[in-house]
Amino acid sequence: MKKLGKGDKLDKYRSHLVDGADLKPDELEMLAKYRKAHGLLCLGFGRNQVLATLEKEYELSQPQLYAIVRESIKLYGSIEEVDKKGQRVISHENYKLLGNLARKNGDIGAAIRAQENADKLLGLFEAEKTVLDPKAFLIPVPMDFSTDPAVLREQESTEDTDYEDVSDEAE
Repeated sequence: MKKLGKGDKLDKYRSHLVDGADLKPDELEMLAKYRKAHGLLCLGFGRNQVLATLEKEYELSQPQLYAIVRESIKLYGSIEEVDKKGQRVISHENYKLLGNLARKNGDIGAAIRAQENADKLLGLFEAEKTVLDPKAFLIPVPMDFSTDPAVLREQESTEDTDYEDVSDEAE
């Protein structure tokens, strides 16, 4: 794993998880605590429940327990954000199912409302962000104009450059 800037104490664990780098026995023990905290968060336990469970199992002080939970989130990622995205997908699928059932029962109004709710969850009604800014094309470009006849004649004449004369015999 390539390090950018000054690393933190979790870099050795990231390196172990990504590249398979070796860890010392006490570091493996700490990684097991991080995994336990992350696993409990994934199961839906609240932070206080995770702290209580870890306290019973490992008999650590409160600051150590808070550090383990905080660092497990830094190491593995936030469950809340993933859970929110997952709930959005589940709700979308439920609206699609309800829309299909309503259409099957002949309730077209309910089917349309369910489809609209499903589309809102996916953000289909939000305006797309334009990559190009139209105002950028309105910036004036400096142009030089001249009424001097000599300059105008010079621009009319073209200057020949080296070129290859191609005869009609090649065809």
